[in-house]
Amino acid sequence: AIFTYNALYASTSVLLSFQRAELVANRSTNDTSAVSNTAFLAKINTASSVAVFALQASGLGAIIANSCGQRGALALMPIIRLCGVILLGWWHVISNGKPPDLILFLAIDEFTKVINFAIAKPVRENLWRGLSFEAKYEAKPIVDTLANRWGSGSAALLVSFISRITDLTGLGEVNESGERTIAGFPPTLILCVGISAWWAIVSADVGYIRSQIDLELKKQQ
Repeated sequence: AIFTYNALYASTSVLLSFQRAELVANRSTNDTSAVSNTAFLAKINTASSVAVFALQASGLGAIIANSCGQRGALALMPIIRLCGVILLGWWHVISNGKPPDLILFLAIDEFTKVINFAIAKPVRENLWRGLSFEAKYEAKPIVDTLANRWGSGSAALLVSFISRITDLTGLGEVNESGERTIAGFPPTLILCVGISAWWAIVSADVGYIRSQIDLELKKQQ
């Protein structure tokens, strides 16, 4: 369950990275240089890093995690990402299929990362509490590393597969920017909605399994 949770997070991150790359490329055509793009993205990353530090240093992240509970804290990030992706889809609807504003996209994406580092990740690390030595020091490194690689690789492979299928079958429409869309939405956005919803369900399952483990540990004590 932890493997699936981490893999789905990596998958959604990779899917959104394709959208980010396209938006930055479109920005580059509007009288901007590679240097200005690098400086712009650096400012965004700096702002998110400062936000993570502020949440952790002030203890606000811990307060939010305690208020939500273990299940709520685990479900917080997939729900926020799902809402963010739905908001991007809404942008496509109201703008007649035009790509979202880069600032809006980065705000949604970076906010999810802030929640991950400040709230979700500490709770996720706590899932291994009370487990065996083999689980914590042998299985955990493998699960964490393999889940990230699996999620990233499978998402990239899925995007390539969908792209080939749509090109061969002519499914969807090609917008003014040359991007193929399905029902007015980019295929990566549709995939990200489905995976984010799956991720939210898995988070509830992880929380349930952890609660059952906690009950067993209390009985043993």
